[in-house]
Amino acid sequence: MNDRSVNKRWKMAEYAYYNVPFYRDKLRGIGVTWQELASRAEWNKLPVIEKNQIVEYADDLVSQEYVADVAMERLIHTHTSGSTGTFLDVYWNKEDMLHALLPLWVDRWKAADIHARDRLCQFNTTLANDNVYEINGNLMIVSKDRLSSFYLKDTCQKIRHFKPEWMILHPAMAFFLMEQTRKMDLPAFESVRYVELTGEMAWEGLRAELELSWGCVVNMHYGTMEVQSIGYEEGDRYRLYDQTTYVEVLDDEGKEVGEGESGNIYVTSLHNHAMPFVRYGIGDVGKIQSERKDGKWLRFLVLEKARKNDRIRLGEESIPADVLLKPVEMVNGYYQNVVYQFQAVQKSASQIELLIVMDEEFGKEKFMQLYRDVIQGTVVGDVDFTFTFSDCIRPHSDTGKIKWFVNEME
Repeated sequence: MNDRSVNKRWKMAEYAYYNVPFYRDKLRGIGVTWQELASRAEWNKLPVIEKNQIVEYADDLVSQEYVADVAMERLIHTHTSGSTGTFLDVYWNKEDMLHALLPLWVDRWKAADIHARDRLCQFNTTLANDNVYEINGNLMIVSKDRLSSFYLKDTCQKIRHFKPEWMILHPAMAFFLMEQTRKMDLPAFESVRYVELTGEMAWEGLRAELELSWGCVVNMHYGTMEVQSIGYEEGDRYRLYDQTTYVEVLDDEGKEVGEGESGNIYVTSLHNHAMPFVRYGIGDVGKIQSERKDGKWLRFLVLEKARKNDRIRLGEESIPADVLLKPVEMVNGYYQNVVYQFQAVQKSASQIELLIVMDEEFGKEKFMQLYRDVIQGTVVGDVDFTFTFSDCIRPHSDTGKIKWFVNEME
C-alpha cells in the first residue's frame, strides 16, 4: 500500500476521533487519547467496531460538522439493505460519495462503456406508497415484492418499456429473473448491455449463464452502503479500491492475519466524512493477496463466506427472501429504526419464524400487528408467521456469521 493511501486512512481516523462522539467514547472507554495513538503511528491500536455494536448509537456516528445537514436533510440518506440481519441508516455528503464511486465508474466504463447518464434499472425492497416501480430521470427502481410469477409478466413489460442500458442486481435476484422469464417464455431485456451483480456472493457459473442467456456483459462489484466501493471482480477474486476504501483482514481477537490467511474483513472509508467508518466489520470472511501488475503492486480480496440470500419455498414456486424485509424496513422508516436485528427462518412451505431484536419501548404487539398488516399484501401473505423476541441474534456456531434468512427445508 502506498504512502498516500496510508496518509488518507490516518487522516480519516483522526477526523473521526476528533469529530464523532462514538469514536471519542471508544477511546475514552479504553483509557487512551488520540494523541497517544497517533504518536505511536500504530494503526492496529485503533479499536475495531461491529455493526451490531453501533446500530443503537447511529446518531453518535454522525460527524459534528454534519449534524445540521442531517437535520435539514441536505445529505444523501441511505440505509443498509438488511442482508446481514442488522439495519443501519447511513449518511453521505454528495461530493464524498462521488469520490468514493469514481474507480467503480471507471471499471463500468471499461467493462461495457457504461456512463452515469445511461438508463439504469435496479430493485429495492420497499418503495414509497407501496409503489410497484418509480422512474426518476434515467433511474428506474422496481419493488422486489413484485417479482413473483403472479406479477412478473407485467413487471418485465414495464422494464422493457423503460429500455434500461444496465441493471444492478443481487445474484439471487438475477438468477430468479433469468429462471422465471425462461419458464414464462418472456423476451429478454434487449436494451441491457451490462449487469452488475452486488450484495452477496455469486455461485460458480452464474455469471457465464447470465451472459449467455441475456447477451450482455456481467460482472461483480463488492461494496457496502457504508463505504460504497470496495472492489471489482477479476477472475475469482476482487481487485481492491485502495484509493477509496482501506481493507484489512483480522482474526477473532482483532489482530491482523498474514497475507493469504483467512479472517474477518474490516473496512475504513477514505471519503465518508459525514458518517465515518473506521475499522468497521462488515460480517464477511476472506483473505488478501498482493500481486505486481503493470509495474505496480495491487491488492486482491478472495471472499470465502459472505452474505448470501436464499429463496423462500412456496410449494413448487420459489421467490427471493427479500420480501420478508419489507415490513421491517417500513417500520424502521416510520418509527426511526426501532428494529435492530432481524432473522427469518423458514420451517416449512407454510411456516416462517421471525426473530427480532428491537427497542423494548416500541411494543411487541404493535410490531407484530404492523408486520402482519404489511406482509398480508405480498405473495407470502398466507404463510403462518411466528415471532420470537430476544436481546441478541447470535452468530452461527460453525460459521461465526449471522445469516438473516435461513431455509431449514433445504
